[in-house]
Amino acid sequence: MGFRIIMIENETTISIKLENLIIQKEDQKLWIPIDDISIIVIDNLKTTLTSRMLCQLASHNVGVIVCGHEHLPIGFFCSYDNHSRISKTIHYQINATTEYYNKLWQLIVQAKIQNQYKVLELLGKSTDTIIQLKNFCQEVTEGDIRNREAHAAKVYFNELMGCSFSRGNEELLLNSGLNYGYAIFRSYLAKLCVGYGLNSQLGIHHRNEYNRFNMADDLIEPFRPFVDYLSYSLLKHEEYFKIEHRHQLVNLLNHKINYKRKNMFLCNAMEEYVSNIATCITKKQLEIEFPDIKQYLGEPDEV
Repeated sequence: MGFRIIMIENETTISIKLENLIIQKEDQKLWIPIDDISIIVIDNLKTTLTSRMLCQLASHNVGVIVCGHEHLPIGFFCSYDNHSRISKTIHYQINATTEYYNKLWQLIVQAKIQNQYKVLELLGKSTDTIIQLKNFCQEVTEGDIRNREAHAAKVYFNELMGCSFSRGNEELLLNSGLNYGYAIFRSYLAKLCVGYGLNSQLGIHHRNEYNRFNMADDLIEPFRPFVDYLSYSLLKHEEYFKIEHRHQLVNLLNHKINYKRKNMFLCNAMEEYVSNIATCITKKQLEIEFPDIKQYLGEPDEV
């Protein structure tokens, strides 16, 4: 799979030639091999794409994220399927038992809450709140029928931003960062799901019939605290959500993490993780290694 994340923010001409994406601005032409590209983020409403270009990008499993007038991701395009045994993998997805998915969701929620309280530890937040989140983590049951995930999220965000904080308040600056970062991660995971033969509509816990990306919404949960940590660090003293903040949130995929005892880019860790989940669903196993925010190493030049 490709490794480059392309952001298009200025009015440019984009074309395809000889398996290359060509970006032209004024007298300059930038040639990028399509096989090197993982995601293209289009944040300019005057950008024009052709159907031929979309077909070429889809055939190489390149995801395209489109941003609206508020510079937040509003749409996502990816290949329909490009896995050699997709029907076999979907068969396993459909036939997995409710009991199996409940156990898998329990592990995902526990991994998410663990990363949430570790974010609070990294930021030097309240010890009492950290202990409360640890208790929530231990109380997560199969299928999370007691909804510890939601209780933990409320306590976690109140500690980060104060008791008046609401994830639904679009006027809060931090929410702009969270929404942007989550959308980038969600789109990237949806692309990976397709690449590993998982039907992104068939979720583990998320089952919305109108949602094409239920599986991605399940798998993103342990990665959300990475976005939380960077967004909080970027925006805590800011008044506006700026273009440089968007650049840094997109570039979070190129930050380093120690995962499976190896230093790698976060985007590569996501790929390993999705591959792990696909294998587990196929073989009905529950041997999953989740990302650990304490193993986050930052930008490559900082490692």
